Amino acid sequence: THCRRELFHACWNILLDSDFLHAYRHGIVLQCPDGILRRVFPRIFTYSADYPEKVLIATIKDMGSCPCPRCLVPKASFDLLGLARDMRDRFANLRAYSLARVTAAREFIYTGGNTVDGSKVQTALGEGSWVPTMVSRLSEGILLTSS
Repeated sequence: THCRRELFHACWNILLDSDFLHAYRHGIVLQCPDGILRRVFPRIFTYSADYPEKVLIATIKDMGSCPCPRCLVPKASFDLLGLARDMRDRFANLRAYSLARVTAAREFIYTGGNTVDGSKVQTALGEGSWVPTMVSRLSEGILLTSS
């Protein structure tokens, strides 16, 4: 699973290179088949995903203690879904990418030779269903913006 996540985000980093991001933000002028020059803005319109793929994209543990890719609400609070308290807790516990935790866990794996599911890596990642994968440019919201 770790290697699959690493490969997935490495591919997105290649696809979303600086040339693409510049064209995404500012457009590129192309000559269309009718001979007219037009500025076009490349987009990746849809990336449909089921829960296991969303977990892969969000770099969280599949069915971890906090299985939502958007917030840190634990599974123990699922009985409160839809209540006013639920929405308040979701906004109060928004998930933010923890680069320091992920970097420390990766050091244990790649420098220290520890296993991905070992105690040192899990302690470094802490609560929140984190995994030791560096997030690609998907985290910048490039694919989530409309302009």
